[in-house]
Amino acid sequence: MASEQTAWGIDIGECALRALKLTRIGQDVRLEAFDVIEHSKILTQPDADKASLARSALEQFLARNDLGESVVAVSMPGQGGFTRFVKLPPVEQKQVPEIVRFEAEQQIPFPIDEVIWRWQAFTTPDSPDIEVGIFAVRRTDVTGVLDQFKQFGVDVSVVQMAPLALYNFMEFDGQLAKEGATLLIDIGAAKTDLVISEGSRIWTRTLQLGGNNFTQVLMKVFKLSFSKAERLKRTAATSKYARQIFQAMRPVFAELAQEIQRSIGYYTSLHRESRLRKVIGLGNGFRLPGLQKYLEQSLGISVVWMDAYNKLSPAGVSKAPVFTDNVLSFGVSYGLAVQGLGLSLIHISEPTRLGMISY
Repeated sequence: MASEQTAWGIDIGECALRALKLTRIGQDVRLEAFDVIEHSKILTQPDADKASLARSALEQFLARNDLGESVVAVSMPGQGGFTRFVKLPPVEQKQVPEIVRFEAEQQIPFPIDEVIWRWQAFTTPDSPDIEVGIFAVRRTDVTGVLDQFKQFGVDVSVVQMAPLALYNFMEFDGQLAKEGATLLIDIGAAKTDLVISEGSRIWTRTLQLGGNNFTQVLMKVFKLSFSKAERLKRTAATSKYARQIFQAMRPVFAELAQEIQRSIGYYTSLHRESRLRKVIGLGNGFRLPGLQKYLEQSLGISVVWMDAYNKLSPAGVSKAPVFTDNVLSFGVSYGLAVQGLGLSLIHISEPTRLGMISY
């Protein structure tokens, strides 16, 4: 009989803590449990005590869920890390680590002894080219993430940057286009993560644009508090002032689309043979009425609003209303849990006295 393994993926975001528990029996993966704990304030609000709110959410989560013997994988924001993808010149395999080390020392914008960094090579069977992903996080940032859990006695096994967790989710769940490139756009409260996958190649970028930018423009135009502007944004579709609300938010729509177009343009300038075949929308920011259509018109390609997962065995928990209401925002948690089960494509890790730091 195949042994059973479980992993929790825990993502403490700006709006809420979201977590998935996956169970692996052989090659079958089942959604075992989930949780969503909304913060009383968005962590980026001017008067929000970010540390206290995050701690409160984690305390509630641990009171409601038994981590038991599960592997625990947690996220850190994409903007908190450094990611670079480098094409290597034709060299012997034994020379690759030395060249990567040189590239890392040249490109990582912090002293090398202040970061935890690793690399992973991406190759294709029919090409001699080697593209290397260099991933780095500051040691102090990782320690800060781990300290959140350490105060509750939680042993964290994996710390992963959110964009790479999204890639692991996308690859494992079979969301990639069969040919060409797939772009995932995950719109959160304070930022938007872009992940492009094409064959064995990946590319990521974090935009400093998110749902809060829409809220802030409504604050300015309608002279509202943050909380009232946030409420207005969420009810825009049914408001009698819908036209005025969307007109006020239009510059943010345009800026977001422009940054996404610029990112696609940069990626295709590096890989001129690339063709974008699929765009996936994630994050509760995609619930904003009109955004999906606006991006489709701007990018010239349909944008898929994900409403279900492909690879999780059906279970009663996946039909719970709270789960279906939040399906757009579980991507990071899903990818974390997949890595915790040892099923992710990006898996680089280093055992340390702090635990298993993966990124």
